[in-house]
Amino acid sequence: MLRLWACLLLLGSIQIQAVPFYGDFMPHLTHPLPAHRNLFAPLPFAPLAPLEPQDPLHAQASQRMASVWNGPAPLAPQLHSSHLLPLFSSGYDTEFVPLEHQQQPQGRQETAATVPAQTPSGVEQKPFNVDTITTDVNSPNPAIFFQQSFPFFGNEFFNSFGGFGFGAAQEPWWKGPNVCTEKEEDETVASETEAEETVDTFGQERDGVTNVVRSPLFGQFQFSVNSCAEKPNKHVCTKIVNQNGKKKTLTLTRQCCYGYGRPRNADFTTPCEKIDIKDVEATASDMGAKQFLESARTAGELADMLGAGSGKKVTLFVPNDAAFMEYRGHHQQENNVEDAKAEASKPSIYKLHAVLGEVQLEDVPNEKLLQTELPDQKIRINSYQLPAALGLEPYRFAANCVPIEKHDKLSEQALVHTLGGVLKPLTKNLMDIIRERADMSIMRTVLEKTNLSAMLEDDKPVTIFVPTDAAFDKLEPHLRRALKEGRGCASNILKNHLLDLTFCSLATVPGAKTTAYNLLGEPLLLNRTHRAANQTGPTPIYINNLAKIIDADIMGTNGVLHVIDTILPTESALPMTSLMSQKNLTIFQRLLEASGYDDQFDDLDNVTIFAPTDKALQNTEWARMLKEQPELLNHNLDLLEFLNYHVVKPMIKTCDLSEKSLPTVAGSSVRLNLYSTHALFSDVMNRATVNCARLVHFDDESCGSVLHQVDRALAPPKNNMLKLLEANPNYSKFLELVRKANLTQLLSNDSRSLTLLVPKNDIFEELNESGEGSKPADPMALVKTHIVEDVVCCAGIIPTNWPFVRSIESISGQHLRITRDRRPKIENAGVTKCDVVATNGILHEINDIIVPRPQRQQQQRPQLIPPGAGYQPQGDFDVFF
Repeated sequence: MLRLWACLLLLGSIQIQAVPFYGDFMPHLTHPLPAHRNLFAPLPFAPLAPLEPQDPLHAQASQRMASVWNGPAPLAPQLHSSHLLPLFSSGYDTEFVPLEHQQQPQGRQETAATVPAQTPSGVEQKPFNVDTITTDVNSPNPAIFFQQSFPFFGNEFFNSFGGFGFGAAQEPWWKGPNVCTEKEEDETVASETEAEETVDTFGQERDGVTNVVRSPLFGQFQFSVNSCAEKPNKHVCTKIVNQNGKKKTLTLTRQCCYGYGRPRNADFTTPCEKIDIKDVEATASDMGAKQFLESARTAGELADMLGAGSGKKVTLFVPNDAAFMEYRGHHQQENNVEDAKAEASKPSIYKLHAVLGEVQLEDVPNEKLLQTELPDQKIRINSYQLPAALGLEPYRFAANCVPIEKHDKLSEQALVHTLGGVLKPLTKNLMDIIRERADMSIMRTVLEKTNLSAMLEDDKPVTIFVPTDAAFDKLEPHLRRALKEGRGCASNILKNHLLDLTFCSLATVPGAKTTAYNLLGEPLLLNRTHRAANQTGPTPIYINNLAKIIDADIMGTNGVLHVIDTILPTESALPMTSLMSQKNLTIFQRLLEASGYDDQFDDLDNVTIFAPTDKALQNTEWARMLKEQPELLNHNLDLLEFLNYHVVKPMIKTCDLSEKSLPTVAGSSVRLNLYSTHALFSDVMNRATVNCARLVHFDDESCGSVLHQVDRALAPPKNNMLKLLEANPNYSKFLELVRKANLTQLLSNDSRSLTLLVPKNDIFEELNESGEGSKPADPMALVKTHIVEDVVCCAGIIPTNWPFVRSIESISGQHLRITRDRRPKIENAGVTKCDVVATNGILHEINDIIVPRPQRQQQQRPQLIPPGAGYQPQGDFDVFF
């Protein structure tokens, strides 16, 4: 059936209306649907034909449109064409035509009211704020289920099948009765970059469809962008036209007229219906919040809150009865006042809950500050998105972190929202609150020493989770001392407790995990536990399953503060010694502590530490002294040099490694080399060494530094190649050949990076005994065959087979094949001792002499092989990769 209709759509000249495309397949079954946006284009006005008779519903809509629309009279309804794709005009008229005048108004069918349809989605992209669309996936109607499963076709697609029993035609509420329309127009001179700009009235980028129309006149063009966005009680369409350098923005807003409204979470088709508007006190009473307004009237403040008969629009945030009675009870106990009602009747309490203007929460952006009728006092509005799977309302709203329970109820004098608590005057910023708390003295000190206190005194919204002094006492002594002194990682640990937004506790819901990102860019997972059967009061909230919020929602003028009982750890903020202990580098960490220089290491910044594993250090002299004579290590300068040789500047992660020498804190340098272990992809470097010690674990960050683990301890070399030969009597015969070849200067040059392959004396003696060891005719060629102008560590030699043979080139030009079986092998010689580090390279001890092959005097021409002769290789050949 679908295939048949697809063919009809392609063959027929059917005009198509734009519908949104949703990239994810069936996402709304578990997640809210994206905003529904209809796109519309300008239509040239044709001479008006006599209007055909309209049913009362559409006649009323046309009359209302005419009352607010200053343009031409509405077009006659078109009785054809269900639109499925964007309709673009090729004319030059930039007139903004209402969407309902561009297509046939379809009467709302009675059956549509019973169809579970989509609730419109919001347009504001706020933190924790995305409107939801309710769907009934268990609906017995297969057409509705198909529509929910494939939302990218849009409502109009399924409307086109209404006459064939496949679906039911659905008309959105904003095309129905009792909808009022407002039009705004703004014209400016467009800049060069604005020709491709798509921005709607909400100040955010929108997915729009552009229509570029080129005029027959040379050099003229028109660029237009249309976008529509829908809220539960408002539908806003914006058109941006850029024609010959003039930018015109036209905005059309449709919403229920005054005295009309739609039920909360109503479906897509539910129209605006007349609502019963009562007196403000009666409205508040129906919402369970009459005590506050009665107290305000008794105190003589209610009339002033409502504008004293001036006719100005007012919004009231009214505490519910339970919250207001609890507030009066607390004040009676705290202030020992017999008449609690008189105490609660202070004018500031009432005016703090009144705001001039009609504030509908769906129109208020997150972090919006509303000026109250009390001077210098504002209400901060926050909104948080809830998962649709919870079956709750899509948003939770808060006023100064006090939950807004019921909202947007219209009364005769004001728009009413009810609160789950009483608002209190805010006169202090978050840093002032911390300074006044006796149980936050350590946090105050650390904030001031790290200069993060300025952030808590600024006007930008912020959330801070403040550990008590008792929480600091739980830390290990070294970390606690570093924090109190503001050294090392103190600022990073504090940033782990800071958010650059206002996060109220009502954003957490039992059974749902809430994630917020701190100033380090790391996630904080907040989880609210379920309420026990006999539990009273709010349920506790845990952060990363470690810290418990013991006092929530302490508001300041610039955000909110939550008190926690445990400091939130983070690996990127741990001191280096603590990170080593966590990564089981215990011997190296204990050597630091025994030397007395552990504080100095923790204060290092922007460094890279190559720490040997415990296995690499367990048989060293330093490990023996640590076990038997630890007192000899205290401020031992040789130990300090050994430790500092493992530290280089700057901080280098593995993605930034390259082959080079790096200066260490000890003064001398270490050599960094990269190798590939892929037989085929030899250019992919996936193994790194430092002084031929292999990196076995890497990229553990610690407050601006990074920790890599290596499989052997690093020791600064004392000798160059020549001195290594002279210092070892087993290399005397090879040293004799070096001197005969006049290569001593090469091996003593510290600016070179060489690999020297050295046979021991017994290799030469065995050859002499067998008669093969006669003195070489060319000592220079022999020695040069054993010298490579590069550092080739044993870790860089891997097993290879033909055709993936690897080789290194000696300074004589010989290609030496390298591979590994039981041990690394270079040509015919196996490596018996690896990676003796010198100041100008490394030395490998080998078990055979590599005899240089004679160089070919000339290039031989290839010869044809006679048929049947078989293949005979012409000399040696190598395949190198």
